[in-house]
Amino acid sequence: MKIAVVGASGQTGPCIIEEALSRGHEVIAICRSPEKMPIVGPKTEVRKADAYDAAQVLKALEGADVVVTTVGATNLSEKGPLNTATHRNVIDAMKSHGQDRLIAISSFGAARGVKRKGIRRNIYLWIRRKYYQDMANMEKMVSADSPGATILRVPSLHNRVPKQSYIKSVDGTLPDGLSLSRKDLAHYVLEAFEKDLDRDKIAAIVDEGSELPPMREVMPPKK
Repeated sequence: MKIAVVGASGQTGPCIIEEALSRGHEVIAICRSPEKMPIVGPKTEVRKADAYDAAQVLKALEGADVVVTTVGATNLSEKGPLNTATHRNVIDAMKSHGQDRLIAISSFGAARGVKRKGIRRNIYLWIRRKYYQDMANMEKMVSADSPGATILRVPSLHNRVPKQSYIKSVDGTLPDGLSLSRKDLAHYVLEAFEKDLDRDKIAAIVDEGSELPPMREVMPPKK
């Protein structure tokens, strides 16, 4: 299987690439800055594309069997509605190429009408309310325009040792827990691709018994 990873040079993309390679798959790693890609090799093809540029996304997705999006703004200065713009371009490109298997990584923060516990969590959601509204709009668009897609909601992500016992829901609820190892996320993505799980569903996964990690573990290191 040839797996396209959109947003491959971030914190989550490399974990998905490593999991895919460990299972014998090929990877198309799509990112704005190929020089930042931490993983290179004979089964990893790095392609440059800006997610806001439809023509670049169309070219970058050529030849992929399945697609997973891992885009995300780590600051408040992103130049536009990142999630809706990216997924509009990805969906249109996939239709042009005849591709129909997409996993769009979203967030617990995109769930509307769900009360969240904890002062810190609610302050953070309020500060980034426009970003999470954009993500909620993305979910609606993917559900409407990409039949067969899986929307994957995840909580705060970290790079600790994976628990390998994550909890999943597919009924629109958020499972009890506050964080998830990126390697556990990657495990779910590959299982979903290989076993064709959770098509046309909004899935949510979280590490069992997890707590909210310190912000220094959630946000990328300063360069």
